[in-house]
Amino acid sequence: MDKDKYLEIKKQRLEDEANTKHPKESFCYTCHRLSKNCLCSMIHPFDTNFKFVILMHPMEAKKEKMGTGRISLAMLKNSRMIMGVDFTLDEEVNALISDPTNLCFTMYPGEKSINVSDHDISSLKQAMVSRKKIVVFLIDGTWPCAKKMMRLSKNIRNLPRVSFTATHVSIFDIKEQPADYCLSTLESIHFFIQECNRRGLESTNKNEDQMIEVFKEMINFQMKCALDPSLSSYKRGSKLGFSKKEDRVKAKKWVTKSRSVILPDK
Repeated sequence: MDKDKYLEIKKQRLEDEANTKHPKESFCYTCHRLSKNCLCSMIHPFDTNFKFVILMHPMEAKKEKMGTGRISLAMLKNSRMIMGVDFTLDEEVNALISDPTNLCFTMYPGEKSINVSDHDISSLKQAMVSRKKIVVFLIDGTWPCAKKMMRLSKNIRNLPRVSFTATHVSIFDIKEQPADYCLSTLESIHFFIQECNRRGLESTNKNEDQMIEVFKEMINFQMKCALDPSLSSYKRGSKLGFSKKEDRVKAKKWVTKSRSVILPDK
């Protein structure tokens, strides 16, 4: 799209917004959506053997009032969220790591990570037998931000890693992932729990599938907000609509082999 075409579309969009009047609507302050689009009725928290600690980048916290990290937090009873960038000196994080009753991991790819899909998981099973609490830290932010957070947070980076082998690409169609194996925070937790169920580390009776249903509803809501100027929640839509994944061109920084989205383990 050339500059003149872009400016023409932008001008028309602004005019449409100015001419559209919306009556005041009730708002849900739990899921940060209009009451008619509330997600709360779909959120049914469930228990897990593992404790999930979501480390959220401040940009993600500010931008997404109810993004994938917060949906995960709302649905996982055994979870908590800590906001920051460098967690090296974070008292809450270090208290969890230093607690002798905990066995802590970072969910992040790496050559030395324990892949719950197909690696030997006897160390995890032994920890459960000895009644140690397995704590899994996850980084919630864009992949470039996550890489920076891993690099800066020496305590998180030095933890042993757990990972999985994804068998599908992300369904987060309105966002472009830098690589096919990159999933959102919610999708990562969901698939990790599925694999742990399969390997005998969890027993959630497929309650984790509720996360995907809420996620799909969130995606549909965001698409409506982006494309329909008649909605009071309309945001930065494009008259051209969303492009298909196969038609998109990845940013050059992720195409070159010299630039990796993952921070390698030591």
